[in-house]
Amino acid sequence: MNTRAYYEKIASELTFPSKCLIDGELVSGSGEKFDVINPANGQKITEMNACTVEDVERAQKAARAAFEDGRWSGLDPEERKKILLRYADVIEAHADELAVMESLDSGKPIYDNVNGDLPETINTFRFHAEAIDKLQDDVMPSDPGHVAMAVREPLGVVGAIAPWNFPIQMAAWKIAPVLAAGNCLVIKPASDTPLTTLKLAELALEAGIPAGVMNVVIGSGSVIGNAIATHPDIDAISFTGSTEVGKNLLVLSGQTNAKRVFLEMGGKNPAIVMPDVKDLDHVAEEQVNAVFWNMGENCTSNAKLIVHRDIKDALMEKILEKTKALKVGNPLDPDARQGALINRGHMEKVLEYIEVTKKEGAQLLCGGEQLYAETGGNYVAPTIFDGLTPDMTIYQEEVFGPVLGVVDFETEEEAIALANDTIYGLQASLYTDDLSTAHRVSRALRAGTVSINCYAEGNICTPFGGFKQSGFISRDNSVYANRQYTEMKAIWIQL
Repeated sequence: MNTRAYYEKIASELTFPSKCLIDGELVSGSGEKFDVINPANGQKITEMNACTVEDVERAQKAARAAFEDGRWSGLDPEERKKILLRYADVIEAHADELAVMESLDSGKPIYDNVNGDLPETINTFRFHAEAIDKLQDDVMPSDPGHVAMAVREPLGVVGAIAPWNFPIQMAAWKIAPVLAAGNCLVIKPASDTPLTTLKLAELALEAGIPAGVMNVVIGSGSVIGNAIATHPDIDAISFTGSTEVGKNLLVLSGQTNAKRVFLEMGGKNPAIVMPDVKDLDHVAEEQVNAVFWNMGENCTSNAKLIVHRDIKDALMEKILEKTKALKVGNPLDPDARQGALINRGHMEKVLEYIEVTKKEGAQLLCGGEQLYAETGGNYVAPTIFDGLTPDMTIYQEEVFGPVLGVVDFETEEEAIALANDTIYGLQASLYTDDLSTAHRVSRALRAGTVSINCYAEGNICTPFGGFKQSGFISRDNSVYANRQYTEMKAIWIQL
């Protein structure tokens, strides 16, 4: 990490992107102007023009033309790999600038951006680029007079809608595998956080991605997102965001061209702590990170702690100590571990959840209030409730803020039932010193990712996605992400 003065100097010298990328040209949207607001102080960062349905149409036509003439899908895989690797290098050359821009745009701590989001973004492009010439098709068994093959071909034009909680990283999770598979793309960042994705558009030109292959449009989900979802000549849509919006995208797909819909949605993720765990300091460290990382604006947040009664008091003492030591503050301060929530409305929603939980009878152990109101920023203190029960609102609903609820259990069966009592199934954590318990309970948990003796989402090599209402078909990361953006074709040849 560098100093706060270093990052503030970068911030003072930034030129903020405002143009979309359509058919290889940086252009302003043709819609109304809107402001991009800094969550840390409520002040305007910049303004830009939103796109219109007509802009989406132009972007789609550019993507379709680029796909059909083979300027990308028809390239030698080695050439596509070289271009995407060059794109990663260009992003890396602008890493500090992008990290600061991300903090200003989203309220995320610079510490997280420098140590996590930017390195992982760059690694995402490199991983999927390298996979391009490593994934092989299959020759199937057949009689001597025939050759049978199963080959994968790109889907065509993919629409993507990215969220505001990890703007550049989630954009990379979509752009990299979509392009690596040979598709062309129309991507929309969240209206609250368009800056780093628009900067990626500029850098795509520098890296030499051909015109029309990658297109970036901005605007509201209700206008631009729906235009992408309902377009009859877009072959698939990839979405990360709320379960409510994801369900609507399924409906829109069914009402139009039945495009493939890849959904990564919400979560209400449990962490189970078994009574055999000896290193409670480690558990406390992991769980404080699990729930308060990224201000709790994280679909895999372990916001529901299910801990055995025999060790609950000892563990909670350590968790409270570590929580109270967390520094909440200016996102450009390298010592801050929690920044500002994305916007005023979302902060008020989180504070409302806190008030509801108090009224429902849970015990507030710490936090529960807005911080630094005088700054104009959207800061909420790290908050912990004890005595949670399954009928309470925050037991079932995703708060998407820095709020932890604690419930205790007596038996393993009870812990599994408490963990699985949710409409979601994205991530779960389990802490135990017994190998058999680890295998048995992890298999019983209904979640797309289960981390044992740590909080984790896996890495670039592991598929990421959910069960139940946390996901639909989709898996980000790993070679499964490359493959999901392809169509399988059987070829039967008579000799």
